[in-house]
Amino acid sequence: MPYKFRGGVHPNYMKAPQEEVVVITPPKEVVVPMAQHIGAPCQPIVAVGDYVKMGQKVGDNTAPLCAPVHSPVSGKVIKIEPRLHPLGDLIPAVVIENDFQDTPCTDLAPLTEEELKDPNAIFARLREAGIVGMGGAMFPTAFKLKGGIGKVDTLICNGAECEPYLNGDHWTMKLHPEEILKGIEIARVACGLDKAYYGIEKNKQDAIDLLNSLNPAKYGVEIVPEDVKYPQGAEKMQIKAITNREVPPGKLPADVGCNVISTQTAYAIYRACYEGVPCYERILTVGGTAVNKPYNLQCRIGTSFQYIAEQCGGFVRTPRKIVLGGPMMGLICTGLEAVNVKGTAGILFFTEEEDRTVENPVCIRCGKCITVCPMGLEPVYMHNYFKKGDFENMKKYHILDCFECGSCSYNCPGRLPLTHSFKTAKLLFAAKAAEEKARAEAAKKEAENK
Repeated sequence: MPYKFRGGVHPNYMKAPQEEVVVITPPKEVVVPMAQHIGAPCQPIVAVGDYVKMGQKVGDNTAPLCAPVHSPVSGKVIKIEPRLHPLGDLIPAVVIENDFQDTPCTDLAPLTEEELKDPNAIFARLREAGIVGMGGAMFPTAFKLKGGIGKVDTLICNGAECEPYLNGDHWTMKLHPEEILKGIEIARVACGLDKAYYGIEKNKQDAIDLLNSLNPAKYGVEIVPEDVKYPQGAEKMQIKAITNREVPPGKLPADVGCNVISTQTAYAIYRACYEGVPCYERILTVGGTAVNKPYNLQCRIGTSFQYIAEQCGGFVRTPRKIVLGGPMMGLICTGLEAVNVKGTAGILFFTEEEDRTVENPVCIRCGKCITVCPMGLEPVYMHNYFKKGDFENMKKYHILDCFECGSCSYNCPGRLPLTHSFKTAKLLFAAKAAEEKARAEAAKKEAENK
């Protein structure tokens, strides 16, 4: 180990690891969106006028696929109303006026030694603490790990952090190495496994050395130094690097016996189980040419992007684009009034300096997009059939298997918006499927009425 995966690129990583983590004071008002996970959104369980403590649950849902949300501060609930979500929709949210006392909620006690060995107790705690995939996917962790019982023989913690700019995982490793190892151990025990793997790219050698100095085998963990290549941090690439297994198109990691958690998820697992602290803050990276200087921040969930930018010295130029996560796979944010959520690994404020778009992108038939695709796809043909609206050939060329890593777009000398095309194509496929389903249901209903 590690094994190699096909394709990939080596972008300018733009890391600023020398920027230590700054703990910022939360703002006067925090906004807790009821949707910070994949699955059924939460419903508010507090009312306007209620006093809440830091870490108190303020939203939940009885649906199986759900993760509750908690107050990141103590204070008074002043509004419950739709607020702008980072991804664009208006989402119901609990708005809390911060009293700056950080009075802690003690509803979650640390697990006992016996409970730390009990998978059911661990799963219950992860669910109650609202732990989700904090690398960006935000899939409820308890549901993910529990669903792998009987299928999964390999647990992997993803420490690659291969996206440019992002440093939150690296700093979490350096600041909380033992806690991360204990978090991985808890996940391993919950999965009923004897060993877990922690894959970390070699550009974080200081963190690798620190973790190895703590005898990770004591926690049932093996540190796996990995080659530096984007998208090493993608779930499927991690599985390939650690196990040499390939997740088939349309399948999930559990289908090849693997489960993957992120570094900050492992740390959140530790805090939930050992300290009784739910998921209401995280380390994130702030960068881009629009801000005064890059920062790694320890930041409460529900803090507005405007406030976060102010803590970084404000803007030196008006941002042209706000990207959530890294520049390769990140999503465009809708406005500065949006707030960070559990999966916000980074906030990048870009100006035209980072904009690589051109007015008339042209394919020069060089084939470079094909050579770098880690899934072995043929982006040039996928893009051509997308432009023609040819669903049959888009499907034939496996456009739905693209996981939108952006390697093809990055490597395209003609600056074709390849990844954007594939994202749009998937939306069109979903709309087409919904239309066909509605048509079939209408035909069935009409036949029944005759």
